[in-house]
Amino acid sequence: MICLDVGQGDGILVETPEDHHFLIDGGSSSQSDLGRYCLLPALKSQGISWLDGIFISHTDQDHINGVKELLEYMGKGLTTIRAGYLILPAWAERPDAWRELAEAAKTAGVKVVTAVKGDELPCGKVSFSVLWPEKNATGKDVNEEAMVMELSFGDFQMLFTGDIGADTEKKLLAAGGLEDVDCLKVGHHGSRYSTTEAFLEKIKPEVAIISCSLTNTYGHPSPETVERLKEAGSQVEYTMKNGAITVETDGRKLKIGRFRKD
Repeated sequence: MICLDVGQGDGILVETPEDHHFLIDGGSSSQSDLGRYCLLPALKSQGISWLDGIFISHTDQDHINGVKELLEYMGKGLTTIRAGYLILPAWAERPDAWRELAEAAKTAGVKVVTAVKGDELPCGKVSFSVLWPEKNATGKDVNEEAMVMELSFGDFQMLFTGDIGADTEKKLLAAGGLEDVDCLKVGHHGSRYSTTEAFLEKIKPEVAIISCSLTNTYGHPSPETVERLKEAGSQVEYTMKNGAITVETDGRKLKIGRFRKD
């Protein structure tokens, strides 16, 4: 898993032992032309010409504008990179950004599917479990109804939380589907309103990755959130400090790589 340095946003590449590749989000509110200057170079640097799937947690621009640009390049024949599926959260009321992304995918020959709580997406030795949104999700609150996924490989689990906040964390705890994980993609770029103490007590991540810009105006990551993570025993990694953060695992042990060293 490579948590790309997209500035103020999210973008994560996943490579499986069988050489399958996935992109989870890909957007930024601080970097322009993210598809051209970040996503495409990242894919090419890893020798990736085929993405099995592109997961979209929710439709805020800092999670999708680079993906949309990438899909438009595919549709216009401006890149040789191709993708199999675009996986969107199954919302009843789909905002314009959702529909525009789906249309760009269809133009590029990428199949559009939706995912909801309870869906399992196996891929060889790796599987993705969708923990959120619920089947009756409307999509009115794209943050709280974002797609939450758990990746499993052997004894290793990583949780991807989009931009959910305390309200959804509480609902996930009440639903009983959470477990101890090895790695957490911290929700909402380290916002003070996410990653609550109760949530951390349940999932107990050994490593927590925060993706945000060094110069963002939102106060991300919140010092309170960072303190909660450290008190929970998590090793906190930051794209704003070290660039792309890489998590490698054999299904048991994990190794962290940093593009830049402090």
